[in-house]
Amino acid sequence: MAIPRILILNCYSDRHRRARGNPWVVPQSIAPAVLAGMLDPARIEVRLACEFRDGPFEDLRALQWADLLVLTGLNPSFDRMRQVTAYARTVHPEIVVAMGGSLARMLPNLGRRHFDYVCGGDVEQIVSVVDDVFGPGHAAEMPIPRYDLISGPRIIGYAEASRNCNFRCSFCAMTAEDRKFMTYDLDYVRRQIEAMGYRQCVMFLDQNFFGGPRTHFKARMALLKELFEQGKFGGWAALVTADFFRDADNVVLARESGCIGFFSGVESFSRAQLGAFNKKQNLILPQEEVIQSCLEAGLVFHYGLIFDLVDRTIAECLAETDVIVANPRITLPSFLSFAIPILGTPLFASRLHDGLLLPNIRLRDMDGRSIVCHPLDPIGDAVAFALRMDQGLMAKRRIVAHAWRFWRRYRASLSGWGLLSGVGNAWAMSFPRVGSNGRDGMRPGRAGGRSCLASSERLGSLYRPRINIPERYRAHFEPLYVTGPDGELHDDLIDDAASLLRPATHHVATEAASIAAYNALAMP
Repeated sequence: MAIPRILILNCYSDRHRRARGNPWVVPQSIAPAVLAGMLDPARIEVRLACEFRDGPFEDLRALQWADLLVLTGLNPSFDRMRQVTAYARTVHPEIVVAMGGSLARMLPNLGRRHFDYVCGGDVEQIVSVVDDVFGPGHAAEMPIPRYDLISGPRIIGYAEASRNCNFRCSFCAMTAEDRKFMTYDLDYVRRQIEAMGYRQCVMFLDQNFFGGPRTHFKARMALLKELFEQGKFGGWAALVTADFFRDADNVVLARESGCIGFFSGVESFSRAQLGAFNKKQNLILPQEEVIQSCLEAGLVFHYGLIFDLVDRTIAECLAETDVIVANPRITLPSFLSFAIPILGTPLFASRLHDGLLLPNIRLRDMDGRSIVCHPLDPIGDAVAFALRMDQGLMAKRRIVAHAWRFWRRYRASLSGWGLLSGVGNAWAMSFPRVGSNGRDGMRPGRAGGRSCLASSERLGSLYRPRINIPERYRAHFEPLYVTGPDGELHDDLIDDAASLLRPATHHVATEAASIAAYNALAMP
């Protein structure tokens, strides 16, 4: 029997409708490598591809080569998965197609209309799919991500020490999936780092690197310190939730083990907004204080800002950015985004229930830079604000002044890489679209460019087939609609309404209730 040939593809199309990848964006996805690592390399032949890194997958020969095509990706990638499936079945009618990820759990019934397997489980489910297609016995004896199959720059390596999240922010896909947080054993963490080879930085992609029992965290710090002192990597970074900074000893342990910095979900400096987001962990300490203490300890701090124009006015959002750029004691944000009512989240359910979703929203529009809900301000003003986000909300002269004062303040405490990384956010805020001008050429505000208003956005070149597609697959290039003309759930999603509108614990929380809930959940 011929050895099974499997192609694993991470599907992606970014908010700027660009049609090329960017291998230098941090972080990168390792989902294909993790999936491949679940399978016995002696019993399969596997190839990996990543549209986030390399741009649109257009290798028709690889689709003809594969017996099984495995598709993964973030929520907006559902359309892209269908497009790639149309290409695959056109050039190789016998190919088997499996899809997984968050939308496999949110849209299982819709998924089964387009794919042979809809994998709503964890990454280990790929083994059962492969065994079902090719016969039993394809599980790896000791799973480890296939770093050897990842192309691109090797300065940064990616690893995981846990999966899922123990918090339930109202807008987060992790909340929609509602899966139990779990930590990996230390041996698996060690094997990942050793398997990837020396990297200048190891970045942990955990949703919450600090989650779980504190004894586990301390043991992980001891392991990383051991590997750092052995020269296995030049430093490490991770995503942590705000409760990590409640104990100053955590920062000390991290720094001693080779940590160079963190990303943390600040989202907003407004306590009212944080309560609405159900980010109770961010209400424990003043966030400016957290950022400053981290930087003074020699660790760079990255974060993003999320604007919710349903809860806040444009003037309030702009006032927040003015306060940030005037404060050189903290880093500038790494990115700006609108709150996305991701399918299956409490935010989506509440916005649908309250009639706040715009009509004829497509899943493609839920990208963090398009207006998808009725805002407090006139909708024309909201669109103008969205267009400004693509051009830079902060005055460049103020950004330059911030960068200079930030550099002077932290040049003695931060490492060279940390200082460069922290000052680098000035570039991101000054030129938000650098690196995102693909062949679609969809610059905001120009004729034929982005409108930043859901349902009126151009879809981009990915929605135009590159080859002749049989009529039965033409619908794969039509966008998936989330709402209909009346702003209600679109008919295509009705069969999955139970998954999309699951009851949530709550959406809007008072500050006092959020703090009390956090204290009740805090682990010793």
